Amino acid sequence: MHPKACSQSKLDGGNNRDCRHTCALQSSSVNLGDSKCEHGQLYIFCGRCKECWTKPTWLLDSGASSHFCFDLNDFIEYQKYKPHERTPVTTATHTIYIKGKGTVLLKHKVDGKILKMHLEHVLHVLQITTRLLSMGQFLLQEMCILEDALSISLLNKSTNVIMYKPLYNGSTIFILEATPVQLDKSALVIYKVDYELMHKHLGHPSKDVLTNASNCVKGFPKDLEVPSTLLVCPGCVQGKMPTSAYPPSETRVTAPFECIHSDLKSFPMVSYHKYKYFINFIDNYTSYTWVVLLHEKSAAITALKQFMALVKTQYGADIKEWMSDAGGEYKSDTFLKTLKDVGIRILQSAPHTPQQNGCAEHFMCTIMDKA
Repeated sequence: MHPKACSQSKLDGGNNRDCRHTCALQSSSVNLGDSKCEHGQLYIFCGRCKECWTKPTWLLDSGASSHFCFDLNDFIEYQKYKPHERTPVTTATHTIYIKGKGTVLLKHKVDGKILKMHLEHVLHVLQITTRLLSMGQFLLQEMCILEDALSISLLNKSTNVIMYKPLYNGSTIFILEATPVQLDKSALVIYKVDYELMHKHLGHPSKDVLTNASNCVKGFPKDLEVPSTLLVCPGCVQGKMPTSAYPPSETRVTAPFECIHSDLKSFPMVSYHKYKYFINFIDNYTSYTWVVLLHEKSAAITALKQFMALVKTQYGADIKEWMSDAGGEYKSDTFLKTLKDVGIRILQSAPHTPQQNGCAEHFMCTIMDKA
C-alpha cells in the first residue's frame, strides 16, 4: 500500500516525499484505518492522535550510532562544523553530511509525570525527515531496557526515565513524543572551551594534565585546543616562588636570661609515662636548654612558673624578654598574665613565620631527628 498524502504537508505547499512530519513514518503495509489507538478509537479518526502527528516526534532506532535531528530550532547549544569537518553518513540510497552537533533539551511524559531529558552530541543533518534517538547511546549510559508489545522503557537505576510507545497498535515502530525546550535567551551563556580559562579555573594544572584530562575525566571537553606556545601564567610563577631566606640574626643579648626562647611540640607517640608533649626553654646568651615533659598542653603554665622559680632561686637572675610563637598555649590569658606580673617583655613571631623564633625551631628539629 502506498503511503497516504500528508495533509499538514499540503498546507505547507510540499509533497509527501518531502514531508518531515510524523506521517513520513506511515509508509507501512499495515492498514491504519482498521487499527485502534491507545484511546480506544480508530487511529485515523482519533483527534488526540492527530494532534500528535504535528508534534515533534522522535523515532527509536537500534541501528543509529548517534542521535540525529534535522531542525536547527531544536538545539539549545550548537556548534557548526567547518566544511572540512563535515562527516559523511552513508544511507541506503545516497550520502549525506553532518552540518554540526549540539545539545537538545526535551520535555516528555513518563507515567503521567513531565520529565526533561538532556541529549548531548546530537548530530544535525538536513536531509533526514525524522528525528532519531540512538538506543546504543542510551545503553552506553548504562541504561536498562524493559520492553513488550505496548511500550519500550529505558530505566536508569530502576527509575523509568524514557518511555516509547508504538506508532499504532501492533506497529514495530516505537516513537517518543517530546517537545523541545528552548531556554530563556536572557539566561544563555556563551560556551567556549579556552585553554587559559580552564587552566585558571581548575587550579593551574600543567599542560600535560589538561591534554590527557579528556581521556581520564568523564564529561571533560574533548575539543580543548592546547596552544603550542604558552604564555607565562602569573599565578603559576608566584605560586612556585620559594620564600626568601631569612638572614641570620646578628643581635645577641649581653647577659644570661636576658632573653628566653620557647616552643612546644608533641611526641610522635605517647611515652611510657604518658607524656604527650614537651616544652623547651633556651637561653639566648648561653644557648643552654631546659626541656620539660607535659601530659597536656595546659600544663605549659605550670612549667613556666617552675622555670621562672628555677632561674630566680638557682641563678639569682630575672628573665627580661620572652620569645615564642603565637600558639594557643602562649596566648592564654593566664600565661600572658604570669609574664606581665613580673615585668617580662613578651615577643611573639608573626603567623606562618617560624623563622622569627628560629632558635627554638632549630632545637626542635635537632632533638626530633636525633632523639
